[in-house]
Amino acid sequence: MRVSKLEIIDFRNIHKFEKNFEPGGAIFFGKNGTGKTNLLEAISYCAFGKSIRSASDSELINFSKAFFRISAKFSFNHLENIITAANDDHKKLIKIDGTKISKISELYQYVKVVYFSPEDINLISGGPTNRRKFIDLAISQSSYKYLEDLRLYHRILKQRNALLKSDFSRNEKISWDTKFIEIGTRIIISRKKYLKEFIPGLSEKYFFVSGKRENLDVEYKHSFPTSEFEEFSNSFANHLERIESDEMRLQRTLAGPHLDDIIFKIDNNIARNFGSQGQKRSLVITARLVQADIIKRKDSEAPILIFDDVLADLDRGRAQRIMDLLGEEHQIFIATPNIELYEKFNLERIDLENLLNEK
Repeated sequence: MRVSKLEIIDFRNIHKFEKNFEPGGAIFFGKNGTGKTNLLEAISYCAFGKSIRSASDSELINFSKAFFRISAKFSFNHLENIITAANDDHKKLIKIDGTKISKISELYQYVKVVYFSPEDINLISGGPTNRRKFIDLAISQSSYKYLEDLRLYHRILKQRNALLKSDFSRNEKISWDTKFIEIGTRIIISRKKYLKEFIPGLSEKYFFVSGKRENLDVEYKHSFPTSEFEEFSNSFANHLERIESDEMRLQRTLAGPHLDDIIFKIDNNIARNFGSQGQKRSLVITARLVQADIIKRKDSEAPILIFDDVLADLDRGRAQRIMDLLGEEHQIFIATPNIELYEKFNLERIDLENLLNEK
């Protein structure tokens, strides 16, 4: 997967930018505030159809301007596609080769990006929502069916919560519960299937990054009791039956994959509670690398890797071992104020401050 050309108009602090990229990628360097991260964000916007940092597109429009526009040429599986994304008058418009898409998720079939952000540390330090978002996006990038299951699940969850706030009939609740359990079980099975592939790669890579000193384990934590002798769907259904009075009293759904968690352990200690900042940082970077490996296996082409200076807080040994794990099959983009950290990468170096001042 490659992006060969990027054009930007009035996106964040970038008034105008146009650049052809080499197949290997590039390092954007310069002082803080020059727009390095904004360039990375523009590339990733074409992959996800939204900002990885802001909830609202209106925050992305250059100050005093009316709209932003991004255009990028990507190649994937020997095909070239031009993705254009814009927001004008608070309306999002995304096109693939000039044709407007109806769902943002359509981009997942054309652009494969793994974004390494400083905020990724919340995957370990933050609450369960961060870990659910990680695994849901990771699976969705290669499985449109899973994405559809997620949409359906949250639609049913919303209906079920509304039902619990009303004077419902028994048959109506049974009908919604049947659908809820069916889709919820499919999501859990998909997540556990992904983790079965994810965990061995993560354990192996993290062991290497730690200097072969720390062992990693990962557990999927259900929001309801499970048994190896009982199907997930049966465990799920039995638990919902047991907590029905609690759900009616609180008027919301108290079990399901929207409440599950993923527990990371380093040497049998929960990383969220006992891991150092260096351990957590190297763990989330390693998790992103394994995410990229799985995308490559499923799509037969390596995704674009985007690094927002995530190695800066690591000790030299861990940072070097992470860089050793990066293969040449990826196109890599890095933003950093300290280019010396990335000397080993044979990538085009772009002094963003000088480049933008030339415009």
